[in-house]
Amino acid sequence: MNSRNSEEERIVARGLKSPGPLLIVKKRLKTLAVRRIRIIVSSRETAEDVMNYFETRGAAVELDRAGEDYHVVVDLAKFKGTE
Repeated sequence: MNSRNSEEERIVARGLKSPGPLLIVKKRLKTLAVRRIRIIVSSRETAEDVMNYFETRGAAVELDRAGEDYHVVVDLAKFKGTE
């Protein structure tokens, strides 16, 4: 499930284990027209997997927790492309 506004794209990947959320994110990156994305996942391990992907490619990443969910917030300003 995705929702879009002018500033941030949300990618909801609750309940999926790695690498599911990351595969969804990589696919969505090809069509994004925003500078910031928020990926919502269910486990710390999955959040760290997503964070590592972006950090190794130069993006600024933050991790927030909301209830049982983990929110990986990514600033794509310095992101160095997809695979």
